[in-house]
Amino acid sequence: LDRLITDISRASRVDAELAREDVEPFDLCGLLGELAETYNEAEERDVQLHFVNEVRNGLVMGREVPLGQVFRNLIDNALTLSPEGGKISVFARRGHRHGKTSLVVTIEDEGPGIPEENLETIFDRFYTERPKGAAFGSHSGLGLAISRQIVKAHGGQIYAVNRTGSEGQLLGARFTVDLPAAPAA
Repeated sequence: LDRLITDISRASRVDAELAREDVEPFDLCGLLGELAETYNEAEERDVQLHFVNEVRNGLVMGREVPLGQVFRNLIDNALTLSPEGGKISVFARRGHRHGKTSLVVTIEDEGPGIPEENLETIFDRFYTERPKGAAFGSHSGLGLAISRQIVKAHGGQIYAVNRTGSEGQLLGARFTVDLPAAPAA
C-alpha cells in the first residue's frame, strides 16, 4: 500500500515538475553506461546487462533526473522478467523524428514478452502483469505510465514490441525510447 501511494503521488507530481524545469543538453549515453555498470555490480541474480553505444555524441535535450527514472524503470522491469543466466541489451543509435535528429534507445530482454493485445495498455496507469511467483504488491502498475508521461514531456516517444526469431518464436520484449537529440555545437 505504501509503494502504491508513493507511486501515485509521484505520478501526480511529474507534470508539474517537468513544466518547471529547464531542459538542457545532457549525455544520455554516459548515463546509460553508468547505469549498466551499476546494475551489473549490484545484481544478485545471474542476469547480465550489456550497453552498446553506436553514437559518438549521446547528448539529448532534457532533464537528467526524470529521464534517468525512465531508464531505471525499464531496466528494472527487464531484470524482473529475465530468466537466470539471461541477458539484457541496451542499444543507443541515431534516429530521425519529425525531420530532426534523435537518439533512439532500445532495451531488449529475454523474458516472456508481452501479450500482443497489451502492447499499448501496458502504458496505462495501474496495469501490471507479472510472472507467477513474483511478489504481490511489489509493482504498482504506474512505472510505465510515468515513463511515458516523462518521455512525452521531453518531445519523445516510447513503445514496446515483442522480439521474435526467424521462425516466429518469442525471444523477449523490446522497449524503444526516441528522444530529440541536442543540437550539434
